[in-house]
Amino acid sequence: MFDIEKLDMRVKYTREWTFEALYKLLETNEYNKIKISEIIIKAGISRATFYRNFTTKDDVVILRVKRFFEQFYMNISYHYKNTDQGDARFLIQSYFNLVHEEEKVISTIIKCNLEYLMVEGILKIINTQREQFYKLIKPNEQTEKYTMEIVASSAWTLLSRWIKNGKKETAEELVEIYLSTFKSVYIALFGDLVDLNFRG
Repeated sequence: MFDIEKLDMRVKYTREWTFEALYKLLETNEYNKIKISEIIIKAGISRATFYRNFTTKDDVVILRVKRFFEQFYMNISYHYKNTDQGDARFLIQSYFNLVHEEEKVISTIIKCNLEYLMVEGILKIINTQREQFYKLIKPNEQTEKYTMEIVASSAWTLLSRWIKNGKKETAEELVEIYLSTFKSVYIALFGDLVDLNFRG
């Protein structure tokens, strides 16, 4: 199961204010030059409050990314629970849509050089939604781990490039680009298209 952290409103607001403060500081500063004391001042919180919620400044981003994936997990779980249609494409489309909506989070991750967080998050989602994932890609025990790593890494690479290039395509267009590209990569790595079980 995907762990959903239950927080009271005070903690939620503190974490959000702190993330917003870091986001604003990144507009004019490099991440490695930003001090925790600057984040505290910008967020309008005390040092004690900061350290009750975070251990390092990386945690400000890590916990926000965690919330991003919690929201994504809840969205897709609700969809699959309340629809008879096993639309596996929905999994990718939902993720791309959320990235589009959460541009602040994505640009912060890129500026902080914490992009591995997105790959880890995607892998966790794949593991919690294996049934839907394998409606897109035929399972293969021998190559499963590598396939998942490739899916997670390629999805993030495409999305980060999309953000950096100013999101010229719609999220829907990006899904089509991703699926067609992944088909080609899959064939190159694992064999004939007959082995690939893409829907759509």
